[in-house]
Amino acid sequence: MWDNISGVTSEVRTPEEAKPRPGTRISPALVVSSVLASTLGIVIAQFLDDLGDGLLAMILGGQAVLYNNRVEITGADDLAWAGGFVLCLLVGFLALFAYPTARGHGVPRLVLLWMVLHVLRQALTQAIVLPFDDDSQLALAYGTFESTPPGLDVVIGAAGGVGLLLIALTAASAFLAFAPHRSLLSNARRRTTSALWIALVPAVAAAFLAIPFFLPAGESPVIQSLPLTAVMFLATLAAAPGTTTVQGPEDERDILWPWGLAVTMVAVLVFFLGVLQGAVNLDPRLWG
Repeated sequence: MWDNISGVTSEVRTPEEAKPRPGTRISPALVVSSVLASTLGIVIAQFLDDLGDGLLAMILGGQAVLYNNRVEITGADDLAWAGGFVLCLLVGFLALFAYPTARGHGVPRLVLLWMVLHVLRQALTQAIVLPFDDDSQLALAYGTFESTPPGLDVVIGAAGGVGLLLIALTAASAFLAFAPHRSLLSNARRRTTSALWIALVPAVAAAFLAIPFFLPAGESPVIQSLPLTAVMFLATLAAAPGTTTVQGPEDERDILWPWGLAVTMVAVLVFFLGVLQGAVNLDPRLWG
């Protein structure tokens, strides 16, 4: 691209200068990939939360019916409501440890990153609200313990808040690693712009794109809480300017349109609305 040329110039450019300049913007394909990956992460996180509650209810001798936006438990102690918290923590940390082994910076790794963040968010936000909401799922499970040290719920809530903040801050470097060229990370302003389009904008868009998976809205509070799923990524954006450890590739990385991920999302939506919305009993003996 010619820089500020007006009229005729006799400027002589070297072969290196004559090469096409790499892209200076995040490609739409990367943004769309991140939006779809974040949406899938939200859906998986909620599914694991409900599934964990249902599985623990069955372990405790009760019954559980799984829907696309909730789980209904009968015949089990309130301790069962801790199942989703435990399962999300377990899956989230296992995926977190597996993340560095993922190769490249394509769509599969982006999906894994969003899944790690949303699954851990699903668990840690339950810990955060524990001291403030006696009717929350984790609070109901916590209430089944007859003798607990005074203030333990506050400690758990504080630990959840600190953990969620640390995860959000450290996610900045993970997201910036998907920048297609190092020029997009060359200064604080560009790093902020890159994090905005790779992390925060997709997080906000996914909160709305996930709504159809959890319809109808009146039977569960999931849809009303979806906007809160993007809040943690404000910290990710705030951390981006000071994240200087990520250099980005020297040669511009091509980002392909995520057709496979889009097809996967449609299949998951069909499963949620066509199967789970009609209720699935977690006891396989009652199938058929």
